[in-house]
Amino acid sequence: MAGPLSGYRVLDLSRAIAGPYGAMILGDLGAEVIKIEPPGGEISRIFPGPNHEGESFYYMSFNRNKKALTLDLGTASGKDVFYDLVKVSDVVWDNFRPEVMERLGADYETVKKINPPIISCSISGYGSTGPYMHRPSVDVVVQSMAGTISMTGEPGGRPTKPGFPAADILGGLFGALSVNSALAYRERTGQGQRIDIGLLDCMMSAMAYEFSYHLLSGIVPEPMGSGHLALIPYGVYKCKEGYVAIGPSWPRLAKVIGAEWMIDDPRFKQGDARLEHRKEFNQAVEEHLAKAPAEDWLELFRVEDIIAGPVNTIDKVVADPQVEARNMILNLPHPLGGKVRLAGNPVKMAGIEEDKYTAPPTEGQHSDEILKGLLKYPEEKITKLRDEEKKHTEELITRLQKTSWEAATRILEREAEQEKKD
Repeated sequence: MAGPLSGYRVLDLSRAIAGPYGAMILGDLGAEVIKIEPPGGEISRIFPGPNHEGESFYYMSFNRNKKALTLDLGTASGKDVFYDLVKVSDVVWDNFRPEVMERLGADYETVKKINPPIISCSISGYGSTGPYMHRPSVDVVVQSMAGTISMTGEPGGRPTKPGFPAADILGGLFGALSVNSALAYRERTGQGQRIDIGLLDCMMSAMAYEFSYHLLSGIVPEPMGSGHLALIPYGVYKCKEGYVAIGPSWPRLAKVIGAEWMIDDPRFKQGDARLEHRKEFNQAVEEHLAKAPAEDWLELFRVEDIIAGPVNTIDKVVADPQVEARNMILNLPHPLGGKVRLAGNPVKMAGIEEDKYTAPPTEGQHSDEILKGLLKYPEEKITKLRDEEKKHTEELITRLQKTSWEAATRILEREAEQEKKD
């Protein structure tokens, strides 16, 4: 596919959000991304909720512009295929805990022996160093540990997660940025490298001004609703009907809403004074906004060039003319039939051909193209690969069933012993 990263190949072993999202960005920018999944597909394919022809919304969100290969790295043949792909690829991409890639034989130390200039990018909850490196993580836990959730929500309310998976998305973004940087570095030096991304680190980086505020003042930021630590007016304000979001605009806002008296009020005249009297200030602004619906105020704000906007629900965003003009809702033909609508690529630059984007692939959709076309495997080699894969899958199922049965037996035995004691 055309794009600034055209000619580069990425082996995407990731699943869920952080990894697939970042790999999708690389695909949006033109890289050939091969999504390698175990038999049965990665976990996000089976999420409940809306779907397109059985393909879950969760999987569809983060996997466009990829080719799909089913591969069992637990078999000798599966590893051989992976290593053959490493020889002709530029990036190995994952979002496992640090020890998993080593266990799979796909870690940087292994793959660089096969292809010395290879770039390996690993995204995990806490990175590959430190006391938490082996801990499992998910977005909500990382955001909680980073302090994000402690500051989100209304004052005095329950700690609240932002409405989107910020840690996962940031991890994908920083990963994609790092890969681009590593590719540029390799162009100059010929050297590959390992990239180590921790989601906790990403959240802290994104919260730069909150940490700076605390480190310079000793004050611990608390929930402020939609407000700002150092700016006012700033946030969402209630009108007669609906709400408006307003940015820094003082004292012009006072004149537009008919609150000129606030300009010279000692409580509101200077920025620090307004912050000190935040509650009284916001209450006074909302008393004036209560004279008209949000739509009327927004029309007036546009005329007066006040920084403001509506509080849109998702359905309104999808229909917004600005969103349409920027092609931020894609409509992609799907291999199972029909078309699927997805949030688009925010990067607008020469060489990116959004009209050639492809829908998230079905499980193993491009296996033959990759094995026969790219790697030139004969049919008998592919048959052996699939036979080993099938045998290994059956062994795993048998082992799991045996483990489950043994665990259930132990539980029943403990319950029987407890009944005798009672």
